[in-house]
Amino acid sequence: MNDLPLMTDKAMPHAAHLLPRNPGHGHICSAEPPFASLQIGSRVYDIAHALRDEAMLAFRVSGQQEFSALDRQLTDGWAKIGADILLLDPDVLFDFLLTHAVSQRAGDGDLTQLDFDTLGVAWSARLLHDRDGEVRIGQGEWQYARLGLNAPKEGRKRAIMLLLATLPNARSYFEPHITLWAERIAQGVTIKPFL
Repeated sequence: MNDLPLMTDKAMPHAAHLLPRNPGHGHICSAEPPFASLQIGSRVYDIAHALRDEAMLAFRVSGQQEFSALDRQLTDGWAKIGADILLLDPDVLFDFLLTHAVSQRAGDGDLTQLDFDTLGVAWSARLLHDRDGEVRIGQGEWQYARLGLNAPKEGRKRAIMLLLATLPNARSYFEPHITLWAERIAQGVTIKPFL
């Protein structure tokens, strides 16, 4: 029999994930001129050396002005650098849930309540009028959120937005899976010299 897990999402985090980060990691910083361009899917980032801390790199979305500090060095490898950039992206949790939240069919036929399982974490969303709604994790208390006019109309996307609006710490429910997912995606980075 094979004792290996069937899903890579079920793997335990490496010890490196448990190491403390530099306090500047993810914060706005000053940087030297970019020396590389890193592409992950359709997203392109400029890579530079941070000015205040020699041990840190910096990145920005290509074409933007502000750099964010990254407590990585080139010796860590481009895949780890790319994974950390993805994990600092404010949309990473939405993207993760869009691909990993498995819809559970409600037995009572209620179309306003959507139930999901995300790698063992059960959560539900009630879609109310005016694009507002409620979310709960497991059998916890329902929490209300109002999304406003720019909220998605599509139920799955709206449910995810409600989850993110009601639970500021939502990411903690889905770790280490998000980190492992980012590491897999970052295996496909493309690096070019900055022009």
